[in-house]
Amino acid sequence: MIKIYSLYEGWLLTDITPVCKSIELSASIDQPARKCSFSMLYSLSDINEPRVQICPGTLIKIVDETYGEIFRGEVVERTLGSSNQEETFTCYDYMRFIMSSSTSMNIKNMSPENVVYKACEELNIKVGDVVVTGMPIGRLCIDKSYYSIIMQCYSEVSKQNGKQYVPIMKADTFNVIEKGQIISDYLLQSANVDLYNNNIIDMSYKDSLENMINRVKIFDVNNNYVDQVENSELVKRYGVFQTSYTVEDDNNTYEVAQNKLYGFSEEIEIEAIGNYSCLTGYAVKAKIWYLDILKDATLYVNADTHTWECGTGKYTMKLTVSLSNKMDLQEVDS
Repeated sequence: MIKIYSLYEGWLLTDITPVCKSIELSASIDQPARKCSFSMLYSLSDINEPRVQICPGTLIKIVDETYGEIFRGEVVERTLGSSNQEETFTCYDYMRFIMSSSTSMNIKNMSPENVVYKACEELNIKVGDVVVTGMPIGRLCIDKSYYSIIMQCYSEVSKQNGKQYVPIMKADTFNVIEKGQIISDYLLQSANVDLYNNNIIDMSYKDSLENMINRVKIFDVNNNYVDQVENSELVKRYGVFQTSYTVEDDNNTYEVAQNKLYGFSEEIEIEAIGNYSCLTGYAVKAKIWYLDILKDATLYVNADTHTWECGTGKYTMKLTVSLSNKMDLQEVDS
């Protein structure tokens, strides 16, 4: 069970759960600022109906009896509909400041984690757990969002070590984790035996080779051909899908080129009984009996939407997942 609280004008704390109809929390790899949408009754005629003071800027907190505080953010939009006598509110967590604020930054021999500390200091945001890379980055970022600057740096590291990274807001602290950590003691299941433990409501699956890259040609800074890497099996079966890579200073050329190879992409959407450990950036084990590729799979969560119906207590989630683990790679300015 969850409870939702509002802090109006910085002093009036109210439990608004009894007047809420539904609550939705969502985020994705390319939109990591967690969004909260909730609706409330707003009677135009019944003067005995409770009224709650909430406006843009009001602090909203959501607390789960199992996971503790799962959201903290501010209302950014309020809408009143007279026909359905309902108010709807849209909130975002404090990642919004990272994504909406921009600056210019001359990064000289700084690791991505130090860029995070610098960015958060400038925006007065607390820093939580930030994964240590130890890799120095140098670049000039002009008029870029803080999010883009941070992710450019982590993208540069990812090109070299093949690891994936994702930022996550926990209450009022900014965190960066290595993407793809598997959620322990949880299984997404749709089985034709052991029906009692099934928790999947619906699933859709699509695979595509539209974005396939199976050959990377390597050139030096003068555009002279150096070498190439390829997935010969995919080339043989599907033909050549090629891109190029120009050698960069201080990068492991072959590792970067190898990381550009890309096979099939999958779009998998799963609706299931809610579990708030299933968040964007993490991975979950799955056993889905009617699709061979998902009979015993690790799925990487690229987007999540969690929905609670306050009147009934019904809690469901929709996850967009993939069999491949990919971060939000940001284009790096030359």
